[in-house]
Amino acid sequence: MRVQVVTVNHGTTEYADLFLRSLLAHHPDRSELAVLVLDNESGDVHRLDWARALGVRIRASGWSLDASVNTHGEVLRAAVLAEPDCDAYLFADSDVCFVTDDTVGAMARELAANPGAFAVEAVWANEDGTVFHHRAGPPMGRSRIRESVRFAGGDWGEPYEFDVDYGDRVHPFCVLVRNDAPFRTTVELLGLSPAMTQCVRGGMFWDTFGLLTQVMRTHGRVWVTSTQQVVHFAGASWQPEWAADKAARRDALMGRYPLDRLR
Repeated sequence: MRVQVVTVNHGTTEYADLFLRSLLAHHPDRSELAVLVLDNESGDVHRLDWARALGVRIRASGWSLDASVNTHGEVLRAAVLAEPDCDAYLFADSDVCFVTDDTVGAMARELAANPGAFAVEAVWANEDGTVFHHRAGPPMGRSRIRESVRFAGGDWGEPYEFDVDYGDRVHPFCVLVRNDAPFRTTVELLGLSPAMTQCVRGGMFWDTFGLLTQVMRTHGRVWVTSTQQVVHFAGASWQPEWAADKAARRDALMGRYPLDRLR
């Protein structure tokens, strides 16, 4: 199975460095693997230049760090449309660390063995093997939205409010998605960005890949959990809490993957 790996560097170059080191170290045979890093104008992306010599492509995403809304889904959509020649995409956050050999190959075999699945999601783990189950739902529960609309040539309207619940989704922290017609059509027409509905009885909010997950359900397709674990730090680009602790853990893992051992 030809797999296109796609990750976005959003001011997270030190994490992206570990991501690439661990990916390449645990996948020395990359004959069926292509790796693409899309950078959102991170000032220190040059520190990833070593990876170019090992076949990793690094290019600008076309977005910056100071965009007013979440651009993750748009960056990934553009990558899918620009890189059609693969059997599946491995979408992964740059703050992921691979910890076992042939993780991607194992996930590819799981996807191939389950024709009813559109995606296989890795297990979100910590270094000690403890697991986070995001299916249990977001910790914030129901939220209340206040928004206002200004039509062209007009003034801002009065703000209105409504409740939203969070819909489930396949999570793009490390997920292998089958590159087939329903997927490509969804990406082209709807994209991969967050989406929200308004309703007096309560709306729904789906985070990145959430709308894709619901569309795939209309095709009778599901996503499944892999047997493979990866370490995921989570929130490295936007969550300042525990930043020092995460950085220390990242640096400890970095020591396992010296550059002179990569090929």
